[in-house]
Amino acid sequence: MLHLLFLSLVLLLVIVPPAFGLISERTGFKQDFTIETSGYDFTVEITSNFNVGDIEFSSDDKRLTLFINSGIENNLAEIQIPINLINGNFTFILNEQEIFPIVKINKKISFITFEFEGTGTHKLDIIGTTYLPEFSEIASLILFTSLFVLIFAQKIKLPGFKNYSFNKD
Repeated sequence: MLHLLFLSLVLLLVIVPPAFGLISERTGFKQDFTIETSGYDFTVEITSNFNVGDIEFSSDDKRLTLFINSGIENNLAEIQIPINLINGNFTFILNEQEIFPIVKINKKISFITFEFEGTGTHKLDIIGTTYLPEFSEIASLILFTSLFVLIFAQKIKLPGFKNYSFNKD
């Protein structure tokens, strides 16, 4: 009986710690960051096994910057960026070196998965090629439609649309 108890204790000490050790490095923290730009709010969702201390957005550079603090060696992250915030051909710069994560895109988000090694502080720049793309397309469509309606209304002289002249005569 004593041998069985001793064997159980040894197996418990040998098997359990490695199992939980592997799980702990793959456990994810979910963080949501709201980016306010051009009168719109966009949510960037990050699930990772490290902490994102801060996030910055530059609309001029079409760049999202993550400031990362990691306490483990093997880091893993999944990032969801709305395509109406930044989109296009992405460039990823981690600690001044270009990386090539997996990027999948649907109608609403860009889903980015990447891994890197190293504890401590890190900086990740995500640079897109388009910024607020849907709004620029809609603006040109509205402008074209408005001009067409104005010209059409002038030609058929609809009631309510007066023919204004800028001459003083």
